[in-house]
Parts: sequence; structure tokens; C-alpha cells
Amino acid sequence: MADITKGVAVDATAPASRRVPRSLVEVVAPVAVIAVIILVLPLFIPSFVSSLVTKMMIYGLFGMSLNIIWGYAGIPSFGHAAFFGVGGYATGILILKVGISSFWINFLLAVAVAAVIAAILGVPAFRVFGVGAGNTNPIYFLLATIAFGELLSRMAIALRPLTGGSTGLAGIPEPDLGLGFRITSGRLYYLTFIVVAVCLYLMYRVVNSHFGYALRGIHDNEKRMQALGYNTWLYKYTSWIIAGVFGAVAGIMFAYFGSVMAPNSLAMSTSDISFLLVIMGSSTTFLGPLVASVVYVGIEYLASVYLPDRWPIIFGALFVFTIMVTPQGLGVEILKGWRRLVRGAS
Repeated sequence: MADITKGVAVDATAPASRRVPRSLVEVVAPVAVIAVIILVLPLFIPSFVSSLVTKMMIYGLFGMSLNIIWGYAGIPSFGHAAFFGVGGYATGILILKVGISSFWINFLLAVAVAAVIAAILGVPAFRVFGVGAGNTNPIYFLLATIAFGELLSRMAIALRPLTGGSTGLAGIPEPDLGLGFRITSGRLYYLTFIVVAVCLYLMYRVVNSHFGYALRGIHDNEKRMQALGYNTWLYKYTSWIIAGVFGAVAGIMFAYFGSVMAPNSLAMSTSDISFLLVIMGSSTTFLGPLVASVVYVGIEYLASVYLPDRWPIIFGALFVFTIMVTPQGLGVEILKGWRRLVRGAS
């Protein structure tokens, strides 16, 4: 027998002190297991594998930031790399050109720059998107977001004294946390884990707040939400800025990870990665893009070793395979299996 309390199923046969909502187990347990595995993993794997896991975490955050506006607000964007690149370039410029070495100051300033740029670009982007379900122009919106990314990419090439031009901004040092504590390549793994974990918690709180539920309502039926008195334009515009900020955080950590930022990190070629992560992982599952990043980075590494010249074909094949074989995404399939496991055990 199962008792339903506030929409959450619990085991009524267990003692009151031991009753745990099933939905809580289904959500918290996987996150706890993944966190423990990630924390102890460097003790058992080579350093290059730790580097791959660091990249998986960064790309996972990148994909999940796009999912805020796509999966929850229903606004796909082909220019999400603009925020990723802005975060990385702002970090590199502050360190190499301005001379600010503090990780904390760089982090806050880079996030602020990304938020301002997202706020500026969001106004014309949502002008072409429209404010109601009957007059939206998603194709024009996609084209506008592509244009924004390419514009910033060309600016990065043109502003050579500041950005390094087409060769990129190289030589970004390891993060300096202050008090003489500098993050080495091994410690960057744990710093990335902490930053990504905090961002995931904040994103989870956002999408499960009143704001997040309003985004779901706008996604499902925007006209009805407008009839209920919601300013749907403002909700979508705010979600765009929030997604841009989290995308910039991923770019900041990527700049420290790779020690270089190139103009293509702002362009559509990088946006395609986030797009694939959402499609492969599922836009309907919170941790879906993070799951997809594990698969993507693993395949990317194997391709770079064995088939470096065939990576564009492999990348396209991933799109086709995902759409044809797992149209709902890997995240949905894994979540279904976990739920069956938890409910079978209970």
C-alpha cells in the first residue's frame, strides 16, 4: 500500500520514523551516488582521465544552462556559446590584460559581464521571438541567436590586442584563490566539482520555484499564462539572462581548464555542443545534459585518438543516433531504470 501525502508517494507499511518519500529517494540518491563517485574517482584513475571528467562536468553545466531556456521555457537557442565564450574571454582578459589574479574577483566580474551582455542581447532577440503564443517566430529567434554568436566571434578576431585575434587568448594561469593558495591541475578537478555542484543546486532551486513552474506553464500554453496575468515576455527574458549567467560560469571554468580561449568558443560550432547535450540527455530531465556530457566527452576523446579526421561525421552521427534510437534522451531512460530499481527495492 502506498499513501499519498502532498503529491509524494511514501511507504505506509514502514514505521513513521523511517518513511521516506519515494520521489525524494529518486532525486537525492542518484545525486549523492554521483557526487561520492566523482570525489573518490581521482584516487583510482590516471590524471588524463581526471582531466576528461573535469571537462565532462564543465560541458554538463554548459548543457544544463541551455536547458533552462529550452527544456523549461521552450526557447531553443543556437547562440548559447556566446555566453560560454564571454565568460571565458572575460576571465582571460581580466587576468592577462588587466592584471587581476584573484579567482573570486575574476569570477564575479566575468559573471557580471555575461549578465549585462545577456540582458543587452535578449532585448532584440525576444523582439523577433514575440510575446504571445500566436505571434512567436522561433525561426527568426534561432537566426538572431546565431548572428549574436557569430558577431561576438568576429569581434574576438578583430580585437586582436585585447583578445589575441584568431589565435586566441593563450596562457591563462591556474586559479589563484588568495593567501598564496594556487589551484594546480589536480586541484582544479575539485574546484570544478564544487563550482558545478553549487550551480546545479542553484539551477535546481530556480526550476523548482514559482518562477520555474511559471516557465513550464509558458512552455505548455503561453496564452493561458497571459490570461492569468503573467508577463510572459519578462519571464522568458529573465530565464535567458539566468541561462546566460550559468553558461558563462561554464566558460570561466573552461578557460582555467584549457588555459586558452579561441574565437570558435563563441560561435555556433560550440553552441552545437550544448544543443546536442540537451537532445541526447533529454530536455525533460534535470540532469539529462550532465549524463549526455559523459557520453559526448568520452566519444570525443576516443575519436581524437583513433579517428581525428572523422570527428565531424561522428558528431553528426550522434545527432542522428540520438533522434532515431533514444528520442526522449538518455536521461529519461536512465531515470526510468532508476525508478524501477528504487520501487522494486521498496
